[in-house]
Amino acid sequence: MSLRLLRLEDASALADLEDRNRSYLLTGAPAHGDDWATRAGQRAAIAQLLAQYDAGTCLPMAILLDDRLSEPGRIVGRITLNQILRGPAQWASVGYWIDEGESGRGVVTHALRQIIDVAFQGLGLHRLEASVVVGNDRSASVLRACGFQECGFAPRMLRLGIAGDGWADCRLFQLVDMREEADDPRGEVRPADPGAPDPAGVQIRAEVPAFEETLALYDAVGWDAYTEDPQTLGRALAGSTRVVTARQGERLLGIARVLSDGASIAYLQDVLVDPGSRHRGIGADLVRAALAPFAHLRQQVLLTDADASQRAFYESLGLREAHDHDPPLRAFVHLRR
Repeated sequence: MSLRLLRLEDASALADLEDRNRSYLLTGAPAHGDDWATRAGQRAAIAQLLAQYDAGTCLPMAILLDDRLSEPGRIVGRITLNQILRGPAQWASVGYWIDEGESGRGVVTHALRQIIDVAFQGLGLHRLEASVVVGNDRSASVLRACGFQECGFAPRMLRLGIAGDGWADCRLFQLVDMREEADDPRGEVRPADPGAPDPAGVQIRAEVPAFEETLALYDAVGWDAYTEDPQTLGRALAGSTRVVTARQGERLLGIARVLSDGASIAYLQDVLVDPGSRHRGIGADLVRAALAPFAHLRQQVLLTDADASQRAFYESLGLREAHDHDPPLRAFVHLRR
């Protein structure tokens, strides 16, 4: 299972899925009238979601099942962070649905855990909310399995495919990033500007850290390719165009580094955060700070592993996989073992 950003060409697949599952789907008042289960209606809905994504208030992701490693995954549902609020709130609501024929396989649970990581680590949010129609115990169980706690009733929502006025009472669930709360009980927000101190004492700044603390951080995240050859790591840091760090006091929490010709391309080489300091938005802040001087360049590139959470994290920061570009691109690499 994997997640990726919704695309306009997903309209046909989503229209088929929503039409097949309309008897149990939840939605708000249909924004596109009777066209909600048509390709045109879906394209309009996706375009609206992508406009909200561009505005930073929404992150709409397709849920894919990778049936064959040699083929792209097929869409089986959708999971979305809605109403993303910045400022002191640092909050979003999460909504999801999946093809009923795929339920009971842990797909939604896996997708929800990935989007939680993106929300807390990638976007630096503090709290998520989700609403479940009274009687939908299966969805409530998924939320509980992912750490959500029930906290009362939510505003009523329109439920499709039922008799009467179509409105159903909903239970409200919340998930708070307890690690963030423990680090900063005031619940204040880390500033986005690189170099500005945040309320919890974390500072993002441009510097090449001392080699000993750098080696200890690479060792903490298990990057053996570097730690087994410390001299190469030292030369890599010295040869980087830009290195940024995250610190809490004098303690090194994270590093990101970039190589660039300064004119056409910037390559994001390493982004690493101490395991005990993850899910606080530090990784996202490091990426933004590392790439900030290269925002005007045509190409910003990186190579990372195939974990689905990596894809969701980097897409939340505006990057795309090469084959998802229009026209599609190919990336080639030769790794010496």
